[in-house]
Amino acid sequence: MSLSEHPRTDDAHRGGIDASEWTSAVLSASRSRVVPGTGFGSHVHQEDQLAWMASGSMELAVLGDRWHLGREHLAWIPAGVPHEMEFAEAGDLVSVYADPALRPPGERWRSARTLRLDDLAASLVLHLADADPSPLRRRRCWLLLGELLEEAPDDDAAVALPRDPRARAVATALLADPADPRELAEWAAEIGVSTKTIARAFAAETGNTFREWRVRARMHTAVGMLVRGDAVQAVAPAVGYDSVSSFIAAFRSRLGSTPAVYAARARE
Repeated sequence: MSLSEHPRTDDAHRGGIDASEWTSAVLSASRSRVVPGTGFGSHVHQEDQLAWMASGSMELAVLGDRWHLGREHLAWIPAGVPHEMEFAEAGDLVSVYADPALRPPGERWRSARTLRLDDLAASLVLHLADADPSPLRRRRCWLLLGELLEEAPDDDAAVALPRDPRARAVATALLADPADPRELAEWAAEIGVSTKTIARAFAAETGNTFREWRVRARMHTAVGMLVRGDAVQAVAPAVGYDSVSSFIAAFRSRLGSTPAVYAARARE
């Protein structure tokens, strides 16, 4: 059942919102240029929010979880959920704010999550932010975007970041250079703490051991490169694999397809 067909989404279940009332008070969007070292402290919105870095990347913290998100990821943040954003590089933050009455149906949308973003959804988000469409066009864009969100899988390539500042320093360095081969003991010695301290922080705050987290970070970077059109032969060494075959095997075991198939689907 599509969003436009679902009983919750007809005008009678939108608090009387008809096509002429789809103004910025009901659905709004904005694009903001962000610079390194800036961010938004913990805050909430009365509306549901879609947050997307059209360029650059951000750290998004939601209820104790912290994710590193780039252009391939769309964040869904329900109304009333505290969150904060930090920007480590220059980029464009695009946000869509929607009255909760317009929320797609289902329990899935009651909690924050990251979604895989396809080109059509990205174009709709940009159109809402840049074109200032009429109420009728605004409504049509949201209905289609809602259908795409319902079909969008949770983003397995999104990377959770540890809250401990020492562990996060290691994580940030590895995201900047995922091919760095140093093991946990070497990282711990460099920042002057015990290996157990860093290991506990990764396990407790990301749900993964350091080694598994590093693999996820490598896959996270690889997905971005593949979606941008980089060849598998170039991606493998850039994310720390000595051979293309070992990279393909690791990618398939975690994301369910080969890098080439994943990239082709992402561009469909």
